[in-house]
Amino acid sequence: MPFFAHSSPLLILALLSLCISPAALGLQLSPQTTNGLYQLAQPERSAAGPTQQLNIEYGELNGQKVLAATSCARCPAAGYRLLETESQELGRPVFFNSAGIYIIAYDETTLVSVMADAQLGKAIWQKLAYANVYNKQGTAGISLEQGKAFAIAESKRLMTGEGVAAFEVKGGNGTYYAAARHNIAGNQYDQLEVLIYPQQKVVLTGMNCRNCSSESYNFQAELSQASGKNIYEMGHMGRFLIEQDTGVLWWTNAKLGKALWADNNHFNVIAQDKTYVRKLTLDQALQNQIDDTLKTYAAKSKTAVDNRLAQEDQQRTANNELPEKGMNDSALEADAFVAAKSWAKRWGWQEELQYTYISSRDWSILRHPLTGIQTGRRIAGIITMKRNDGLCSYQGATFEQAYNGRDYQKTVMVGVMPGQNKLDCNKL
Repeated sequence: MPFFAHSSPLLILALLSLCISPAALGLQLSPQTTNGLYQLAQPERSAAGPTQQLNIEYGELNGQKVLAATSCARCPAAGYRLLETESQELGRPVFFNSAGIYIIAYDETTLVSVMADAQLGKAIWQKLAYANVYNKQGTAGISLEQGKAFAIAESKRLMTGEGVAAFEVKGGNGTYYAAARHNIAGNQYDQLEVLIYPQQKVVLTGMNCRNCSSESYNFQAELSQASGKNIYEMGHMGRFLIEQDTGVLWWTNAKLGKALWADNNHFNVIAQDKTYVRKLTLDQALQNQIDDTLKTYAAKSKTAVDNRLAQEDQQRTANNELPEKGMNDSALEADAFVAAKSWAKRWGWQEELQYTYISSRDWSILRHPLTGIQTGRRIAGIITMKRNDGLCSYQGATFEQAYNGRDYQKTVMVGVMPGQNKLDCNKL
């Protein structure tokens, strides 16, 4: 494998500390024990040509714990930075470089170098595109096959949480981890800062980036009461956060309160316990359980909203009154009723029309837009009807009569006001 130069070996050696070890690790490295000449399980390419030996130095550069590997005194160094979080979780140093190569310490003098088919902590490694074992000269070490099995086992351990350092879960504000990368303003984040203002709002901000994006969710009292969980919505965009448990938020795109859970709805889990969200990605049964719970929340939310809307509609119906009558013209009312029945038949209305009356006090004159010559006249009216649900209703309508220069023609209905207004039939 090629090496990637970060700094000259002399500069790195000058900045090596006397004794540096990652905090809270079961296995710790020190320059005194780790530094030295290593034998490779299989040869690698280098600036000096194929080599089966590397000089490895462990230390600190610009405040970052690193490994530096060189194949000759004048060769550029391949640098690897310590992944502090993964190292603390696994209890052993884990290093990474920009080429996508991990180095995992098997012990103080044995290092396993791999390039895998997934990011560490995102999946159990199934295939290693590259693997090698670096054994310090004069130590027993392990074989290449043992190194491969060890690396894959460590990737599995990180995903399943077996023997991994526990995360503190206390709920409330702090650092949370997303089971799937969470999208904020087109940027995706594995790690989020969460600020919870109880029953007011929740703010999510991406971490580990410059000018990280944020998004805010506002508390929804009606949905929260229906589900028994605090629910927050981002604007009116149909994106919700649910405080499911201590240190656990569920995100969903379901239209809570408006629709039932559908096949195109999905969810994400954002939690303080990174091990929990990793295990979730492997546990189909747990995913199905969350899916079923969200279906229940969606059903309860829709029922609550539907009941409220029905009550509001019932109240509006009870309060509704017919608009006041305008012009009093029984002949015109009869003509308008004939026109309304013709309109209802043409458009397939299911209601039974009762009568019409005129709500305007006078006609509006219609004129040609260029010549100004009168072409007709228009007036507003009300159509009353009985509905199939036992209620009655009324709807505003517009009637016109064409004008031929001498007489007004047949009354026709030319439009309706949007929406019926339900009311008690006793008010007709």
